[in-house]
Parts: sequence; structure tokens; C-alpha cells
Amino acid sequence: HRDLHSFPTRRSSDLGIILLGTHYDTLLRNDITFVGADDAGSSTAVMLELARLLCAQHGKYAVWIAFFDGEEAMKQWSDTDSRYGSRQMAARFAANGDLPKIKAFLLADLVGSRLLHFQKESTSTVPLTDLVWSTAARLGYSKVFVGTSSAVEDDHDSFLRRKVPSTDVIDLDRGGDVPFWHTAEDTLDKISARSLAITGHVFLESVKQLQKQ
Repeated sequence: HRDLHSFPTRRSSDLGIILLGTHYDTLLRNDITFVGADDAGSSTAVMLELARLLCAQHGKYAVWIAFFDGEEAMKQWSDTDSRYGSRQMAARFAANGDLPKIKAFLLADLVGSRLLHFQKESTSTVPLTDLVWSTAARLGYSKVFVGTSSAVEDDHDSFLRRKVPSTDVIDLDRGGDVPFWHTAEDTLDKISARSLAITGHVFLESVKQLQKQ
């Protein structure tokens, strides 16, 4: 659970990098065996499609997509038992000098539910979050990207702690949208193609906005 992979859509630019990310691992449980369709198959699928679409585009900034393993805790969630892949990548970027090149990090996690609502993640970088939410509003998705906020610990923390502008697009409404979270009920029938399309559309257009800055 310490592997990580990144697919650069072009070689690193001296002007900077826009980093997109998702984790692809599923919570390990001793009592059941399952592969999470929403957590984190949904965001992984979105990023694979974005990779296909972005490979042909060449903007001012390079665009990299990172697929993290080890976001889930091996035993009990803590700062040292979680986010293994993103912590490793952020540390590697800091060591090789690439970290200051990252102009923005956009993370997707749990983006496929049929009752999709994204609250603003309150610890994320405000201007970057506002850019994503204003892009969603412009595209007509204000009922999905809502105005309320909540705090979520996730892979973006690894970059926030190193002063990289970062935001997390995640629906972790366990009482309503994703009651199946971290259970064997997180199956493909819970996933909405429309939700995946909305998420991908907003990410794609947000990248275009960031390329203009």
C-alpha cells in the first residue's frame, strides 16, 4: 500500500504543474472482502477519462494525474496510518524540487453516488475551492456543488501541509448520500454515470480556468 503512479499528460513545464489526484485502494476489513465502487472506484474512473481527454491538450502548465495507493488506514486512521501514497509523493516532490512547481492540486474522492452533493472542504485553499465551485455554478451544477462546508481528512492534506494550494471534491455525507461508505454495500449499482460526468466536466473546465491564470 505504498505504491503510487502518476501519468503526466506532458513533460514538466518550467511554468508550473496542475496536479489532479485520486486514490484507488479500498478499506481493508477482516470481516468482509469487497472492492469499493464509490470509494474509490468512482474517482479513479473519472481520472482515467480525464487522462484520455487531457493528453491531447497542451496549455501553459503541465497537467499531471496521480493515482495514490494507501489512502485508507491499514489499522486505525491517524496522521501516520493513512494517506501513504500522497504523503510519499509530496515528500518526493519536496526532495527533488518539484513541489514549488505545483500551482494547484485538485483531489477527487467519492464522486459517483446517485444522490451527489459536494460541500466545500473547509480546510482546503479557499481561492482554489472557489474557482472549482464557481466553475460548477457556471456549468449549471449548483445543486451538486453546494454552498455549505465541512472538514474532511484526505489526500489533499499531504500537499496542504507543504503549502501547495489544494482542494478536495468529496461527497462523504454518510447519513444521506453515501450510507454504504466502507461497507460491502459499496457496489456498482450505487454509481451514477451522470454523477461521474458532472465531476469530470467540472474538473476539465477547472483545469482550463487554471491554465488561464
